[in-house]
Amino acid sequence: MSPSVTRQSSKRPGGDDPATGPTATPTPSRAPSRAPDAIPAAAAPDGTSESAPPGSSLRAWLAVVGLALGVFSFVTTETLPIGLLPSIAEGTSVSLGTAGFLVTGFAALAAVTAAPLTALTGRLDRKWLLVALMVLYIAGNLMAAVVSGYALLLTARLIVALAHGVFWSIAVSIAVRLVPERHAVRATSVVLGGISLASVAGTPLGTAVGQSAGWHAAFVCVGFLGFLVLGASLLFMPALPARGAGSLAALVHVLRHRALRVAVGVTALIMSGHFLAFTYVAPFLQEVTGVRPSLVGALLLVFGAAGLAGNFAAGAVVGRALRTSLITSTGLLAVVMVVMYAGGPSGPLTITMLVCWGVLYAALPVALQTWVMRLVPEESEAASSLYVAAFNGAIGVGSFIGGLIIDASGPRLAMAVAAAFALAAMLMTAVLGKSGGGAARPARS
Repeated sequence: MSPSVTRQSSKRPGGDDPATGPTATPTPSRAPSRAPDAIPAAAAPDGTSESAPPGSSLRAWLAVVGLALGVFSFVTTETLPIGLLPSIAEGTSVSLGTAGFLVTGFAALAAVTAAPLTALTGRLDRKWLLVALMVLYIAGNLMAAVVSGYALLLTARLIVALAHGVFWSIAVSIAVRLVPERHAVRATSVVLGGISLASVAGTPLGTAVGQSAGWHAAFVCVGFLGFLVLGASLLFMPALPARGAGSLAALVHVLRHRALRVAVGVTALIMSGHFLAFTYVAPFLQEVTGVRPSLVGALLLVFGAAGLAGNFAAGAVVGRALRTSLITSTGLLAVVMVVMYAGGPSGPLTITMLVCWGVLYAALPVALQTWVMRLVPEESEAASSLYVAAFNGAIGVGSFIGGLIIDASGPRLAMAVAAAFALAAMLMTAVLGKSGGGAARPARS
């Protein structure tokens, strides 16, 4: 491999982050030994550390912003049908439940294919893989913009879902290769800021366009976003030679790391809890708190704005105190859910908790992604693909459990159950995450 690629992550906080442990113990042929407080830098196959790619700092950060726009585009596309289900169902002559599979089926396929497709594309230059993924994204959305039948619309959605899982698996690892290692967490927070920005602007604007000009027009708009990301990739992204194994064996390698399995488990727990409650937050606000339906959209915008602020605040904290950040965020999120369950009828209290929820939730993707990438630096993308699979799977699992609770007991109980998930994630991080050094090593057969 060319030595023209940067290290994987920023300096590890000394002593505060047993969740990352002394990091994954690399195989002797992959990386040299390092001091206990050293951050796991990406290494070339011969064991030498990789240097930063050539090019200006401005160009590198423009490429990072392009990746953030890609995250914004994919998240907006994934959730776009939610606000347009009635018109899509009517336009394609299917039921609301069948139309809803455009969202759940998308998430399910992304979850199932993220890990194997990322592993199988491990030998491709990351710049050109990114270009190929954006071509699929554009093709799928433009296909959705012109079809009228449900079967073709679902096919278009599944094409984008195939690109979605791989994009999420490689986006952050590409970003931290573009910048100096001391800025790795900052680059991570910039890229993942696209999640909160999609909540604030992407999904609401897409819904507004679809309601005023038809759902086909909404898919045209998100397809146009793909051209912007494609242009940024071609103009600003340097060549980034692959450094993964490029086979399914890479998944076996990363799955042998006990600490990585803990990180993926924490991701599954906390994201299931979040989506269990957040999927049905609108019924909660209306039925439990008594918020007028016309104000729910505004409150969700407040949630997204709080998340945008929390995302960048997390970038300043996670690099210094990763494990503490995770324990604090998941623990406080459990408290927020309990308070909303107990004090739901109080409007001011619920709105305050909604803002806190937005800030705390936004910190989690930054912390979890950083944790995963630090554990297995020699196969960071394969490790990230497992994180992506857990994240997307949690969307479906959490929403499904939440739906069962809503049908049986109403939206209030969902908050209490979500709190239990968050508490379980906190305890798993505190108890199992602290054994990072040993847990990060491959398990013996």
